[in-house]
Amino acid sequence: MKRLLSLILGSSLFLASCSITSSEPTHNQFQITLTDVFKHQHTSSVYQFELITKELSNVKDKERLAYLSGMIDSYLISNPLFLPSIIFNNGETKQIIADEQLQSEIVTLYQNKKEYLKKIQSLINENNLLEIQGKQDELKKLSELMGKINDDRLFSNDKPKLDSLKKDLENVIKEFSN
Repeated sequence: MKRLLSLILGSSLFLASCSITSSEPTHNQFQITLTDVFKHQHTSSVYQFELITKELSNVKDKERLAYLSGMIDSYLISNPLFLPSIIFNNGETKQIIADEQLQSEIVTLYQNKKEYLKKIQSLINENNLLEIQGKQDELKKLSELMGKINDDRLFSNDKPKLDSLKKDLENVIKEFSN
């Protein structure tokens, strides 16, 4: 009887230990997925802003403004600040994406892009082609700066790369305030 009881308990413990799975692979997969989603959203958002500002820096007529208005609307509808804000304000996910010293710059960058395009959209709504053309140098510079920050440095653990990105982000943010 003792033997049978020992065999049943031993089998139960063995089966229970086999069925318990580690949360480590799940956590790693979560981290990888979150990083990939953020990376896609970040690069797409930066590229889309770069494309809009590049097109605006070369705008010649009001018909083109209507097209660019649609591009801006599609950019603003998706609220590019949503995902970074969710990730950086959550204690569990905050450390997964981007170096902590860059997180506030990323959020500031997204806020500035959104506000900048809202201002440009109001100029487009007023059909103010001359004022937009007067901003061509500014728009061209922003487009070029976006191209400089749209790379994998944000997702690197290499301190020199992170420092380089921080400097480039500061330049972009400074350009928005000019």
